[in-house]
Amino acid sequence: MRFSVPWRYLVKRIIERIILLIVIINFLFLIIYIIPIYVAHLNPAEFYVPLSYKGLSRSTEVEAIDREFGLNQPIFVQYIDYVKNMLTFHFGYSLIYDEPVSKIILQALPVDLIILVPSLILSTVFAIGLGLFSAVRFGRLSDSINTFFAILTYFIPGFWVLIIFLQIFGFQLGLFPTNIAQALISPSGAPLHGWAYIAGLIKFSIAPIIILALLAYGVRMALTRSYGVESMGSSYVTYLRAKGIPERSVVYKHVMRNAIIPAITRTGIDFAFVIAGSVFVEDIFGFYGMGELLYRSALTFNVQILGDAFYILSLYVIVVLLVLDFIYPLIDPRVKYE
Repeated sequence: MRFSVPWRYLVKRIIERIILLIVIINFLFLIIYIIPIYVAHLNPAEFYVPLSYKGLSRSTEVEAIDREFGLNQPIFVQYIDYVKNMLTFHFGYSLIYDEPVSKIILQALPVDLIILVPSLILSTVFAIGLGLFSAVRFGRLSDSINTFFAILTYFIPGFWVLIIFLQIFGFQLGLFPTNIAQALISPSGAPLHGWAYIAGLIKFSIAPIIILALLAYGVRMALTRSYGVESMGSSYVTYLRAKGIPERSVVYKHVMRNAIIPAITRTGIDFAFVIAGSVFVEDIFGFYGMGELLYRSALTFNVQILGDAFYILSLYVIVVLLVLDFIYPLIDPRVKYE
């Protein structure tokens, strides 16, 4: 079957995601600039300055920040500069960390990419596979058990599962490294390099990836099961069976195509839960990622890092949603693209 690219649909989705990005930028500008200036009557430069920095007085630091970020300019000039800086990833310099903000974020982001992306893909595979399994065996004991555990993963505290998993499989059985430092150091105490470093990082990542995937698949599995059961009882499936189409072909070529649509739609929402869960994963497994960076910044009220990190994570989610928008035409040709 020939597939035609729905250009109008894709362009519309790209425009919608760009609008969403602009809304997020405006929201951050409102929180960081408008509210402090016009509601709390504060100078936003106060958020950028540590209590002490290289022996300089705080007033001197605030004045320097005002000049550096243009905070002494009219508000519309500040807005234009802020939007331009966000779109070009020029986040400025953090006096608190004494490093460029972009460098701080890039130090935390790669580890999250190694864990979050595979866990998102794996949870989708779990959701679709187990959802179809339950749909085909609807009403049987295996369906009830499968559905029970899927619902359980939605309500069970993620941090509790992480701690129990680490205690049993990490400390007691020794199957996984208990922290990233242990994974990247040889038994002799020397740091790993090359392929050994990559192998250690992969071994360390297995446990967080599996746990996050198991904690994030439940709702999508239930959706896949529900739509799968509905499709299995539809008239067109009855017609296919009457024609003598093998049951395997009916399930995997026709039922699955309809059943996975809500699971794919929900993936963008579940990705937000995976990002939230990364805070617990990073804290429990002892590695430094975006979740830990946000946590530390919130504790110290580092508004500069919080705003820029939130922007990067929002951009991350928008990219995932845009990828899902591109996938829809492949799995559901009934979607109206006009």
